[in-house]
Amino acid sequence: MKSLWVKLLLSLLLFTVIIVSVITLVNRQLLIQDIKQQQHDGRTLIENHILSDMQAVDKAYLYLDYSYSESMEVELRSLQKYYESNPDIYSWDINEIKNRTGMDFFIIDEHNKVIIATYEPSVGLDFSECCVNFAALLDDRRNSGEYYSDGIDISAVTNELWRYSYLATKDRKYLLEMGSELKNSPIFESFNFLETVKNLVMKYDDLNNVEIIGDEGFLLGAKDDVKTIQQLSPELKIAYNESYENSEKVEVLIESKDGIVETHQFIPYLAKDQLGNSTKRIIYIEYNNYTELQLLKKNTQNFWIILVIAMGTAGLLLLIILKILNTTILSATYDPLTGVYNRSSYIQYMEQLILKKDNAHIGLLLIDLDNFKQVNDQHGHLKGDEVLKQLAAILKEVVSKKSSVVRFGGDEFAIVVEDANEQALHKLASEVITCVRKKQQEHSGWDLLTVSIGGTIQETPQEEEVSIFMRCDQALYESKNKGKDQYTFISTT
Repeated sequence: MKSLWVKLLLSLLLFTVIIVSVITLVNRQLLIQDIKQQQHDGRTLIENHILSDMQAVDKAYLYLDYSYSESMEVELRSLQKYYESNPDIYSWDINEIKNRTGMDFFIIDEHNKVIIATYEPSVGLDFSECCVNFAALLDDRRNSGEYYSDGIDISAVTNELWRYSYLATKDRKYLLEMGSELKNSPIFESFNFLETVKNLVMKYDDLNNVEIIGDEGFLLGAKDDVKTIQQLSPELKIAYNESYENSEKVEVLIESKDGIVETHQFIPYLAKDQLGNSTKRIIYIEYNNYTELQLLKKNTQNFWIILVIAMGTAGLLLLIILKILNTTILSATYDPLTGVYNRSSYIQYMEQLILKKDNAHIGLLLIDLDNFKQVNDQHGHLKGDEVLKQLAAILKEVVSKKSSVVRFGGDEFAIVVEDANEQALHKLASEVITCVRKKQQEHSGWDLLTVSIGGTIQETPQEEEVSIFMRCDQALYESKNKGKDQYTFISTT
């Protein structure tokens, strides 16, 4: 009975685990698909937002570029003429130029090194070392002698947005440069791309960073110590170069041991109206998967909560089944009169013992009440039933934990001993006979009764129940033939 309920409980729990696991797994896969779709939609929205803002900034500066360019050209041509009359550039009052124009002034020598500047951090900047492509462009501009006006550019010194124009001296020895930092301009206040990036990072939990990388690999408004693409990891530098050279989007995934996945995207951007070399840029976006990890973690937590609830429900269901089927199962397992195992349970029990035993130690006692019919005839069947209950109580009292009492029907009982020997069976049979003899002194029907007992032990591990029972029944038959009220043991050895 106990084994049956254990098996039923385990079956219900296993079924519950399987059902909850399958449902959770399917739900998890759907959740992952939904997360991926949301990631794709969110990232597309972010990229479009960034590209749209950059285009708006470029257009705004393009519309106002003519006035900037015109004033810069006038000033640079004036300085070009001034150079013809005074080629000693170190004697120039460059601060007067800045105060007069409101713009910074730079002089670049033939080696592409900034030798004079009103913006002191730029003095000594060597484009041949930091910006090879741009240095080649400066050589071309110096040799052509023409005026050049660039659009939005990223300063190699500050990583901020600037506006530059160039004109070479007629002897091609120097490049005169006018520059204006854009962060203080009214246009920048209206079209502040850096503020847009800041707001995007604050709005989206999965967005780590957005950078604009100029033609020479300088990061616009770069944070921390990373100022150029050369300071990134080799893997990211390769991705940047691939995106720059092929003008296509490149994505790199970097996964850490804790499950965090960083997605690095390099998206090429080329302004529709190109001004010099500054309009070719790369948008660098770094994402994380924090939202995905949080949702999956919550999904896992929900799984355990649902599993606990489901297992509790399974236990409650088992109790309901137990209550409904208890009477039926009890009647199928136990003798309804005496409460000991019935013949069906005996067969199952014996088969289980035979299957699991490695050695032949199963003992069997068959017990029969002598003269039981006289009790029914003289005292009635109710008294007979009472005697059977009392005998069952005696048998249950004398047996050990590894023994079971069985009623086959009528006045026939048995004791199955899981681990027995001849001496143990003899002792057990003697105790039963002694207890019955004591009962005889109480009269009330017992004075008419004795017990005959037959016993045997399984001879080999392969011996089946039928064979054991037949030999034990033969022993019982001999006890009755010898005069009853005694025990007989039979062994084939």
